[in-house]
Amino acid sequence: MVTTIRHVARLANVSVSTASRALNGRDDVSPDVRVRVLAAARELNYTANLHARALKGATAKTLGVVLSDTNAFSFNGRLMSGIYDAATPRGYSVIVCDSRWNPDVEREAHRMLIEKRVDGVLLNSVNSGAAPLRSLEAVGIPFVLLNRRLDEMDCDSVVLDYRRGSYLAAKHLLDQGHRRILFQLGAEDHSPTRERLPGYREALNEFGVPFDPELIVYCDAMAETHARVLEVMAKLQPRPTAVMAYNDETALPVLKALRDLGLDVPREVSVVGQNDVVLAQYLDPPLTSVAHAVRDMARQGTELLFEKIGWPAEEPWTPRRVAYEPRLVVRESSQAPRSAATGRRTAATVGS
Repeated sequence: MVTTIRHVARLANVSVSTASRALNGRDDVSPDVRVRVLAAARELNYTANLHARALKGATAKTLGVVLSDTNAFSFNGRLMSGIYDAATPRGYSVIVCDSRWNPDVEREAHRMLIEKRVDGVLLNSVNSGAAPLRSLEAVGIPFVLLNRRLDEMDCDSVVLDYRRGSYLAAKHLLDQGHRRILFQLGAEDHSPTRERLPGYREALNEFGVPFDPELIVYCDAMAETHARVLEVMAKLQPRPTAVMAYNDETALPVLKALRDLGLDVPREVSVVGQNDVVLAQYLDPPLTSVAHAVRDMARQGTELLFEKIGWPAEEPWTPRRVAYEPRLVVRESSQAPRSAATGRRTAATVGS
């Protein structure tokens, strides 16, 4: 069995964070506690990490963050702001790793963070599955998933409710009278994509609208989004009267594709985004979007990680799952389709 810092903490009858501080030579640990922790480490032959820390200067108070894609500037900017909100007041520094959606790169990031003996890890990337997370557990490094779920492992996660967000976007358009709603999604094998589609289908079912797979467009990049939406909107008959974009960033190539086709937004086609980034309100027209509390999600995940770092080794930990509820922000990019609006005006005229 691999000896971890949790074993040391349990034998010394202290928390994992106290054991870590003692092993790091921190001066906020009493002499008595330091003696107990070092004695427990020697008894359990927990020496390799002590030597490694001595060689590298015993860097302490460090969190690791593994992101799936640092190019997602607006989303990850808010995510990192939430992490810093919780970490900076505690004097923690942060090491950020970009997995680039690549399982091998992600595994290498885990190896590096374990080698550096970070105090905890926040993960927005789990493409390599549960094995690297079990390695973190084996060496006593706690972790929390941010906006990711892992069915094969019972672990802590704080997420955005993308299913609910897609439901709200679809219901908004259905309430306006749209029945042909194109849904532009990310790559088909990405977990956020898989979470969004059921919400869309739930709203359709609620309104008695049959699901049409031809209205689902999977795109892996901005340029592909523009090309695929342009292609699909040009050939589908009857043409969709609304488009739900994967997020506000991909709403940009969606809007360009519609302009390239000579379609007016929202008079001829409505568009709804997701995440409600700052730029959404400054687009022309201002973009209806589903707001997700990205910064709050990241802040709470970091607070949860700190709770795990300080959790007594002798007490069992029950994994927690928290989901943040989204809200719809209606702007000028969505309105009733012309046929529905015309029908209402005609009915009003006859009634008068």
